[in-house]
Amino acid sequence: MPTGNIVKMRRVVVTGLGLMTPLGSDVPTVWARLLRGESGISRVTLFAKNVAEFRERFRAPADFPLIAGEVKDFDLKEIMAARKKNLSKDDHKLIKYTDRYSQLALAASLEAVNHSGLDLDQEDPERIGIIIASGMGGVSSWEEQHENLLTQGVKKVSPFTVPKLLPNLAAGNVSISFQARGPNIALATACAAGAHAIGAAYRSVQLGETDLMAAGGAEAAVTPLTVAGFYRMGALATHFNDRPTEASRPFDKDREGFVMSEGAGILILEELEHARRRQATILAEIIGFGMTGDARHITDPDLDGAVRCINMALKDANLRPEQIDYVNPHATSTPTGDRNEAAALRQVFGGSKGLPLVSATKSMTGHMLGAAGAVEAIFVCLSLQEGRIPPTINLVNLDPDCAGLNLVREAAVEVPLRYALSNSFGFGGTNAGLVFKRYEEA
Repeated sequence: MPTGNIVKMRRVVVTGLGLMTPLGSDVPTVWARLLRGESGISRVTLFAKNVAEFRERFRAPADFPLIAGEVKDFDLKEIMAARKKNLSKDDHKLIKYTDRYSQLALAASLEAVNHSGLDLDQEDPERIGIIIASGMGGVSSWEEQHENLLTQGVKKVSPFTVPKLLPNLAAGNVSISFQARGPNIALATACAAGAHAIGAAYRSVQLGETDLMAAGGAEAAVTPLTVAGFYRMGALATHFNDRPTEASRPFDKDREGFVMSEGAGILILEELEHARRRQATILAEIIGFGMTGDARHITDPDLDGAVRCINMALKDANLRPEQIDYVNPHATSTPTGDRNEAAALRQVFGGSKGLPLVSATKSMTGHMLGAAGAVEAIFVCLSLQEGRIPPTINLVNLDPDCAGLNLVREAAVEVPLRYALSNSFGFGGTNAGLVFKRYEEA
């Protein structure tokens, strides 16, 4: 009978967090505002500083959404000067020749490393990996350089166009900045991409391929073409230009669609013994990951796919449904998506002794596409660490089709937490579920 090597599955913990979101440019600011139930949605400035001129140029209808979740006053040069010692020539190139989505990823990664207490100079670079996802990649550079081509000709197209727009360059640029020589990859699974990146990094550390991984997602797709595309698809909220903070309203009867946002979320995942040896502060433990495909429709979510994904994550974590205390749902505020996810949660958790608490944080951040799953995973880690769950805002009239959930509404709650689930679903019928645990020494 053939025998093979038995792989010992290592414990994987979270030791660092980094955020760039519409609610702020660091973890403490974002978390404080989230717990207060504040919205980061405002009138768009990235591409429509003059609304009248924009509407005339692009023949935008009256209901075209001119609201978004933007990272305000973002300056990578200032952030890098504050967060990284001894900037190199390569760092200055990254500042000058990278797309905004890649810059957001680098800023969040620097915060995550600093938060973790790591001294990368003391680590084996071949045991450090980077997985940073993006749903759209450098779409702002696509649009900018295409405009240059049409209006000014070939010689006005930047020689850095391709490196700017590639969806793997966020991971590549962070790898260069950190001199990380382990796995260096990107995933592009739409709105589940950030969660998939964390799941893939978890497996890498768990299986012993790496000791440290910087993982998450980044997105900067608040651009005319992207917003117009989602608008024409009917996926966006379209009647809130005069009251942007009310536009993102998961599970509410009057929701219309999601609000486009940008941002980045990066987690430092570390093998437990490695973290213990350097006396790191452990923020949470990741214990389960599941992913499924609907194989049904490119944009219409499938109940079965979501249910199987959640159950797979629970099985990987060796948990029963009733052990989950908190769920951060995908909940983008689309009519079909929220209804489908609510049904999936009822099906998985409905037979347990008390449904888990549920809070939809996209009500405050909007939808960061490929960054969303990573940002929300960070929120889950913070909730487990502090025993506090942010509210779901704008939930005024609960949709009867979304009833039956134990929703946190109006204000944050303090409650002991041990296990939490984060859901992410994307176009193409791709699903991801992550299970985290409050860290315990045993």
